[in-house]
Amino acid sequence: MKTYKFLIALFSITILSCTSKNIKEANQIINKIENYRKIKHKIPNNLDAIGVQETEEGPVYYKKIDSSNYIIWIQAESSIGESKIYYSDTQKWEDGFRKNREK
Repeated sequence: MKTYKFLIALFSITILSCTSKNIKEANQIINKIENYRKIKHKIPNNLDAIGVQETEEGPVYYKKIDSSNYIIWIQAESSIGESKIYYSDTQKWEDGFRKNREK
């Protein structure tokens, strides 16, 4: 029983540390997007415009919603959790995607 609890604790810590690392990386990207907005008076169409290479593997993803709003998301590290999504309209991280929000 102790081994089981230990493995659960270790798994949880690993997931949280990976998620924290990904959120830190995502926050750096958000800062780059906002600096781009200040200079160009618009948001980028993709992350390449701010010098960040986008990959299908992530861990950070970007989507331009309209001319002034975007989302950044990171996938959950396991099938247990949901994605964390940053919405530029509220400038906050949320758990999971909003229903009927993305275009």
